[in-house]
Amino acid sequence: MKKIVLSSEEIKKIEDETEKKYGIIKLILMENAGRCVSEETKKIIKNKKRKIEIFCGKGNNGGDGFVTARYLFNGGFDVDVFYIPEENKFSEITKRNFVILKNLGVKIFSVENKFKSVLKYKKCDLIIDAILGTGISGMVNDQVREIVEYINEKVAYKICVDVPSGLNADTGDVCGVAVKGNLTVSLGFGKKGFYMNEGPAYCGKIKIVDIGFPKFYYENK
Repeated sequence: MKKIVLSSEEIKKIEDETEKKYGIIKLILMENAGRCVSEETKKIIKNKKRKIEIFCGKGNNGGDGFVTARYLFNGGFDVDVFYIPEENKFSEITKRNFVILKNLGVKIFSVENKFKSVLKYKKCDLIIDAILGTGISGMVNDQVREIVEYINEKVAYKICVDVPSGLNADTGDVCGVAVKGNLTVSLGFGKKGFYMNEGPAYCGKIKIVDIGFPKFYYENK
């Protein structure tokens, strides 16, 4: 797959066009994204008895995390899923994948205030960050800050879905605080911010995966 590095605005335009022009809806892209992240996770954590924690936001990045959790759960992995308690603000396709997890009986927990004190001493081997995507604007709020601080403090391998939460995907600037990942699984395209300012220090290793965008977006670049 050819490496293409784009801005978040360029990627959003491609996502919208992919749906409107080619009929590849965002739900399909989300399904492919979660499957790809789960495959990258399985390469790292092969022992199914080891604990995986997945933190999901309310937007489509959180939906990618819910799909990832489903694939790992179906694969026999020990998964705990944590979400910000704003179900009424979930995007439609994120909500759909959240409900699927509940129907499957996956362990899902609402992240309330002071959750860090509860999880601080709980063993965890790998954390997946699916809280904030490329659409971040301004500084992260206090609730997200607490989650990001927990992730960074935990001694575990960290995988970021599409972009480390709190990192500006266009500038590489940290929006107050950001997840410091060991691996960033970038969906479809690289992001400009990965390669400038603080981006390299927060992304860790970068793996760009194919989630089904038409080949035309990779040609003549």
